[in-house]
Amino acid sequence: MLQLDRVNVHYGATRVLWDVSISVGSGEMVAVMGPNGSGKSTVLKAAMGLKKPSSGVVSLNGEELQTKPATVRPQRGMSIVLERRRLFPRMSVEENVMLGAYVRKASEARETYEWVLEILPEIKPHLQATAGRLSGGQQQMVAIARGLMADPKILLMDEPFLGLSPAMVKNVLAIMKTINERGVAILFNEQNAKLSFAVSHRGYLLESGRVVLSGSGEEMLEHPEVKRVYLGVREAAA
Repeated sequence: MLQLDRVNVHYGATRVLWDVSISVGSGEMVAVMGPNGSGKSTVLKAAMGLKKPSSGVVSLNGEELQTKPATVRPQRGMSIVLERRRLFPRMSVEENVMLGAYVRKASEARETYEWVLEILPEIKPHLQATAGRLSGGQQQMVAIARGLMADPKILLMDEPFLGLSPAMVKNVLAIMKTINERGVAILFNEQNAKLSFAVSHRGYLLESGRVVLSGSGEEMLEHPEVKRVYLGVREAAA
């Protein structure tokens, strides 16, 4: 469905992604895990068209998109939930959510809106409140709702658990699973290896802008290097 093939990205003279190849199949939940500065947010920005690759191919359902603007992606079935929510704080929750449907017909958007509120009933009591008055967890729900209003076939989620309480992390995870069970593929990034790979069908480990390991979620959790470096599990002495 989504394919990044040998993608390289520069910020000025600094190269931040090195020949990154990542794929997301229809209905999959895929995690990109890595420490701070590993380039995992840049992977999502390159996929969404928010950062143009220096070279390589970004394709969705076989159509190459790397030279096309980000505005094309929602029309092709791709949407993103941005890091730190990026809501308009003085606009109402409902207005923020409906912005996600700007490429769609009003009748289609209204139908999707009802579906989104079914998945995210927590935001219903706050629809007329200004988004800036909500807690961080509530704002994340609004950001997810906005991303879903494009009716995506694949949803990108940039650091979806950043700054959330443990209870809210569990809530967001449950929502992600529900969205995925409804047939929406998800590509997300995260620093926590256990959290990333426990819920994903497949995962990638990114270090210094390079994919150093990939496999199923279970394979990633059981890999000796992941266990040693990221899970703090030491092998018993012989």
